[in-house]
This record gives sequence, C-alpha cells and structure tokens, in this order.
Amino acid sequence: MTEAEAAPRIDPWDDPRVVAGMEKLLANRAALLAEGATPIGWKLAFGTDAAMAKLGTTGPVVGFLTDRTLIAPGGACPIAGWTVPKLEPEIAIHLGPGGEGVAGISAAIELADADQPPTELESVLAGDIYHRAVVLDREAVPTPLAHPVAARIERDGEEYATTADAEAEVGRIEALAAWTVDYLRHFGIETAAGEVVISGSVVTLLDIAPGQHLRNTIDGVGTLDVWIT
Repeated sequence: MTEAEAAPRIDPWDDPRVVAGMEKLLANRAALLAEGATPIGWKLAFGTDAAMAKLGTTGPVVGFLTDRTLIAPGGACPIAGWTVPKLEPEIAIHLGPGGEGVAGISAAIELADADQPPTELESVLAGDIYHRAVVLDREAVPTPLAHPVAARIERDGEEYATTADAEAEVGRIEALAAWTVDYLRHFGIETAAGEVVISGSVVTLLDIAPGQHLRNTIDGVGTLDVWIT
C-alpha cells in the first residue's frame, strides 16, 4: 500500500480545495445560465479508486454541463490550442422524478483538455474539471438500466478500447446518481428530473488527434460518434 492509499480520506464537501473550487465552478455556471445557457446536467470525475487515493477523497467530484458545449451525434469537435486533448466514452445517467434515481441510461462522449495535474484540485474544479465538450443525443429515449453495462469504442472504424463491465471502472450507476444528488445538495444545488449525469470515462482516457472519427457504443443502449478536427 502506498503512502497516498494509506492516508485518511475525507468527503469532497469537507475538503477545502473542493469547497473553494466548487464556489468558482458554480459561479461560472450561474453566469452562463444568466447569459441564456440551458442546463443539461452534471459530470463526474476522479471517481476511480486510484484517483480517490491520490486526491484523498471518498468519492468523485462533480462538474456541470450546459448546451454551450453540446455537440450533436456525428458532429465535429475542434481541438486546436488544447494542451492534452482526451476523449472519454461515458454513460449518461438520466435522473428520474424529483431529480433522483435512474430513469434510464444512454451513451455519452466527453471531450476534455487535461491541461493541469488533478492534484491542483481547486483550479481544476474552477475550470469545470477539464470539460470542453459533450456529445449527447438529446432526442434519445433513455434505455432502462440493466447490468452489466458493456461498452465498445472505435477509432476510424477499428476497435480502440472495450469493457465488458463499465461499472467496474466508474461504479454502480444507481450509486453514482445518488452520490451526485447528495454531493450537490452540500453546495445548495437541487438536481432536476431529466437532467443527465455523465459517469466519467468507462475506460482509461483516450488520446485524440485531428482527423480521427470516434464512436462509443453502449451495448443494448445506443451509439454516438464524433469527428475530431
């Protein structure tokens, strides 16, 4: 066991780095909404055992999604000027009545720029945890949750990564929904029915480059694709 793994962990909402970062993150979200952005939901990050051990936290941290960074399926994401561009194939968890529980799931893709180390947690949160874009089918009817959840990622028509059990990486879907609701309540935010929570990457973050075409397929659920330009 490493020193980091042996160190005591605290809930994110009791971590001064998270509290300070969330204040900035939520202020940025409020400013976007005041400008007319439409809220879509939330994003989870740093929820793997390795990430939590490194940061000394007990669960993932939460960022936000709006239509300002939404890309339709099959759309293009320009990455010029990004420092460390990454693609995260994810599961979109659709919240149920009252903004709680799981109404169903769909496929999601997040595009991120890992431009600073995760240990700079306050700054990372202030920047919405590397978020640059999200690919979602806003017209798709969510599929009822069934276990296991398998995913297959293709790059330029060839298999790039795969997992037979995505929850082994990100955690149980029901627990992620409940965690998000509880986490945000600690910061004075109530989730709403129909909002989505993207799970965090179901495989190790994938390097991307202009000219690539990537596809995330959640077995029995659906497929999304995006072009990198």
